[in-house]
Amino acid sequence: MISGVPIILFAPIVAGIIAWVLDVRGVREILGLVGAVIPVAYLIKMYPTVAGGGSVTYGFTLGSFSMNFAVNTMTWYFAIIGAVLGLAMALGMVSTAKSGYNWLFALMSFTAVLGVFTAQDFVSFFLFWELMTFASFMMVLKYNRHASLKYFILSVIGAYSMLLAIALIYARTGALDFATISKMFAHDAQLTGLSTMGYKTTLIFSRTDMILLFTFFLTAFGVKAAAFPLHVWAPDAYSETDPSYTTFFSGALSKAGVYGIFYVLLMMMGAKLYFSLGTFHGHPLFLYILAWIGAVTVVVASFLAVLQEDLRKLLAYSSVGQVGYILLAIGTGTALGFSGALFHVLSHAIFKGLFWLVTAAVILRTGKTKFEDFGGLAEKMPITFAMGLVAVLSLAGIPPMAGFASKWLIYEAAIGAHMPLVAGAIFLGSALAFAYVVRFLYSLWFGQRPSNLDDVKEAPVPLLVGMGILGILNIVFGIAPGLVVEYINKLFGRPVITGNYYKLITPTGTYNALSVTLVLIVGIVIAGLLYVYGANARKVTVTDTYQSGNPVTEDYNLSIRRNFYRPLAEALDFWLKYSWDRFYERLGRLLEDFADVLRKSFYNGNVQSYSWYLAIILLILALWGVL
Repeated sequence: MISGVPIILFAPIVAGIIAWVLDVRGVREILGLVGAVIPVAYLIKMYPTVAGGGSVTYGFTLGSFSMNFAVNTMTWYFAIIGAVLGLAMALGMVSTAKSGYNWLFALMSFTAVLGVFTAQDFVSFFLFWELMTFASFMMVLKYNRHASLKYFILSVIGAYSMLLAIALIYARTGALDFATISKMFAHDAQLTGLSTMGYKTTLIFSRTDMILLFTFFLTAFGVKAAAFPLHVWAPDAYSETDPSYTTFFSGALSKAGVYGIFYVLLMMMGAKLYFSLGTFHGHPLFLYILAWIGAVTVVVASFLAVLQEDLRKLLAYSSVGQVGYILLAIGTGTALGFSGALFHVLSHAIFKGLFWLVTAAVILRTGKTKFEDFGGLAEKMPITFAMGLVAVLSLAGIPPMAGFASKWLIYEAAIGAHMPLVAGAIFLGSALAFAYVVRFLYSLWFGQRPSNLDDVKEAPVPLLVGMGILGILNIVFGIAPGLVVEYINKLFGRPVITGNYYKLITPTGTYNALSVTLVLIVGIVIAGLLYVYGANARKVTVTDTYQSGNPVTEDYNLSIRRNFYRPLAEALDFWLKYSWDRFYERLGRLLEDFADVLRKSFYNGNVQSYSWYLAIILLILALWGVL
């Protein structure tokens, strides 16, 4: 069983390298699928072990560093989500990827994500984190240089932040493995608690150290999770690459940031952060900050998603907003909130991954991305439409889909934690999500179909298989959310949420997914019978759009496919003038100008100036006692 871990980690990247070297159509697709299937198969095989509380480990030495990996109860959950998304990505790329380059870096991302999720020391964690960034950067670079540069700069900031945090931990503890560091943080937390009661203690980490560690790690993980205000790279990067790859990019890579917050900030450092940073309005301060970062991310990204005229940008901003729900749930600081966050990690991965596969199919068959160019595709792509409908229902939080179950738990947690404003952000985000998915649903699939789309065909079979896997999971985990909750309870070692496979019972409410499903089925059947036998329905021709009895002019067309939410954009005009994207660009130009001034001032070609620089440095070293 031990040999299974390296196979899980390295099967994708080995398959990607061979596919890139050979680059033969048909061969590279087979290799890619094999490389994606292997991790899923081995993780499923390991389920009985990890579900029973066991662990499968693997380690090796790299130079003077020991690299260790483990598939345990926590890491398996994130790894299986990443592996399923990786398989769905590979199925999509069979139809959309045109070269071995795409397969190389897509499968390299797959390996890197699994490495991050299973790493048990900071050396392994950081190396695979950087491999993950490099591979995803190369995927974006092929399609859009500007988007890749923005992603690279933010990722470098996150990487250096993480490196500084790791260096500080190593300086204080002399350790890099998670187990040892966790014990030191836990012991230090106990001493911090005693010091607050007046006992004299010697602490490993001071309050200043903890503030720095929290800031550094939050920056690193916040960049990858695309949390506000570090989200500016995501809309361009998600939309400017192979949409099949974005299934994994949005659904799995963003979860690396969430995993870091869960594993490092919460499980490893949580108690120490609580005692060091204190509370605010009865909530741990560091979690309160997370809750508000999540709330702002939900609201801002959802508003921006509503205003998009490009299908890819809408889904990209939506992806950012949905990760905000997870951060918000963690920030509630309750076991129910943590459970809701973990459930939404899964549900967001499968419904947003499904969205991107549907988008990949639509773009592949039509070559279009603007809402104004679509219409009436449900008749031409009925299976893809059905999968898109499943994704819409799940994202909008409509039962009996997985998205409803996870969001319901998050609502319950926010209300139970007595955080009304944060709960309000959730409801506002959900209303906005409904607004933009309605546009996705109608603009693409219903209404008049442009004549240049009359020859559109259904999506290729591999794409449909990938959609089918994620679509079925959305339905299964929606009707039987207890399957997920049962495993999440194992992570806590106690039943945080009770009930059965179909019923969830929390301290504040009960949700019976099976009953809701049966009621909906009966309602749909009755509605269908009334429509067929009782409705006096007739077909009508498509007419021009009118507003208050007057034809809408071309410059103010408010059809659902074009400028539908323009009035909202005009109402938000004051706020839309401010952009973090533009702020970072201006800050970058200022830093570039400042660096240029320094370069011209110090590197002036004057040998006498260089002599003075050397003399000053030697004097400083002498005063410090180095010389």
